[in-house]
Amino acid sequence: MTDLSGRVALVAGGAGAIGEGVVRAFLTLGARVVVPSRQAEHLASLRERLGHPHGLHGLVNDIASPGGAELLAAAVAENVGPLDAVVAAVGSWWQDGPLVEVDPSEWTRVLNANLTTHFLLARTLVPSLRDRPNSSYQMVIGDTAESPMAGASLSTVTAAGVLGLLRAQSVEEPTVRINGLYLGPVITRSRPKGPPEWLTADEVGDYAAWLATEAAADIRGQLLRPPKP
Repeated sequence: MTDLSGRVALVAGGAGAIGEGVVRAFLTLGARVVVPSRQAEHLASLRERLGHPHGLHGLVNDIASPGGAELLAAAVAENVGPLDAVVAAVGSWWQDGPLVEVDPSEWTRVLNANLTTHFLLARTLVPSLRDRPNSSYQMVIGDTAESPMAGASLSTVTAAGVLGLLRAQSVEEPTVRINGLYLGPVITRSRPKGPPEWLTADEVGDYAAWLATEAAADIRGQLLRPPKP
């Protein structure tokens, strides 16, 4: 029930600090894992940190560029196989001041990075999952979506937008299990310390990988906060 052998997963943002934990967990359960990145050196570093696993497939790709997601989908189909699961762990934290002081160019940049990229991935990859049994699409969503923080206005706006994408997609896609991973601060290799109640990247990854298995086949359309073991 919790085996992913023979399955293909794509982790967008897999070379990042949280995404690395997701990649590790999927590999541990036997999946072949595709990780796109704009920079080949980031993929090489990820491969080294994970011990050069056979099931890891890195693809140099800019998923945020026009046509980038389409090129990614074609490359995965040609080089790895049909997708069974996607985890979209894209975007970054923003806390640079009040909303009324945000420059319009900064607004556009952050929305493109944190929201439009999610849209492009879902628009391109969700259709490829429709005919796969027990297919899973997960969006990583910051908890500022419903718990705003002063000075982090664009993190709140974009997280709320991704939450909207989750809710729209979950009612439009009856054959794909679409869920959100609702996260606060996470302990990662770039932030190795935090209160004991914070999740680690590996704990997030373990939950994401479990959510893609048959054991979670009935879970769909949910905003889920991974439990602390």
